[in-house]
Amino acid sequence: MTRIGVQDRLVPGRTLAEKYEAARRFGFDALELSERPAFDEARAAIREKIPVTAIAGGYRGWLIDPDPEKVVAARTDITALLDLAGELGTGIVVVPIWGRTRNLPGIATGRTREEDEALFLEGLRPLAERAERAGARIFIEPLNRYQNDVCVTVGDAVRFRDAIDSPAVFVVGDTFHMNIEEADMAASLIEAGERLGYVQMADSQRFEPGAGHIDFSEIFSALAGIGYAGDIGLECAALSGDPEIVLPRTAALLRDLMRESELAV
Repeated sequence: MTRIGVQDRLVPGRTLAEKYEAARRFGFDALELSERPAFDEARAAIREKIPVTAIAGGYRGWLIDPDPEKVVAARTDITALLDLAGELGTGIVVVPIWGRTRNLPGIATGRTREEDEALFLEGLRPLAERAERAGARIFIEPLNRYQNDVCVTVGDAVRFRDAIDSPAVFVVGDTFHMNIEEADMAASLIEAGERLGYVQMADSQRFEPGAGHIDFSEIFSALAGIGYAGDIGLECAALSGDPEIVLPRTAALLRDLMRESELAV
C-alpha cells in the first residue's frame, strides 16, 4: 500500500520523533530522510520505530565526483547507509552527481560523458549487490540538465537500472525535474512501469503540489494505471506558506488525487 511521506526538513520539530509526530498530525504516513548526516537520522528512525519512505542524500561526495577521494567516500557512505535502509525496510535515492554539468560553462566533471557513465555503473554494481544482501533498495533519480547531464530523464534512469539488472535497483520519478525534462510526464512513468520504485513530488517552482502549474491528476492517473504500489515523498525546496497550513492541505490534496485515480481505473 502506497505511503505518503514528507521530507523531514519541511516539518517543524527539534527531533526526528517530533517531526514524525507533526507529520502524522498533518496527514502523512512517514518521513523522507534528507538531513546530513543521514546516518544519525536513520539510526534515530530505527530506534524510534519511525517509518521512512526513503533516505534522500546525506552522504559525502558523489559517485562521479571529480575528486577520486570523494568518489570513494560516496561509495563507502552509501554502502553503510544501505545496511541501515535494510533495517528500515526502505531505500536510498542515488544520483550520479549534483551541480556538475556540461550544459553550463566551467562546471563539468573533467571526464567524457562515456567515462562518467562507466564510473557511475562501476559504483552502482557493488552497491546493488550490497542492497540485495541488506534487503534495501537503490532508487536512481534523474536530475534536470542544470544539475547534471548523465541521468536527466526517467528514460536515462531506466537505462542505468537495466544495465545493473538487479532486483534491488529501481527508478525515481521526481515531478519537479520531470516538468523540466519530460515531453510527457505521465507517459514517462508508464514507460518505466514496474521499474518505478519511488516518486518524489513538488510543483513547477518546487513548492508543494497545488502551488504551481503541474497537472498532478495526470501523474496519479499514470501511477494508478501501472498499478504503482511504491511510496510517495513530498520533496520541495520550500513551502509556499506556514507548514501548519500548507502541509495538511497538501496531504489532503495528494490523498484525494490518489483516491480519484484509483476509482477511475
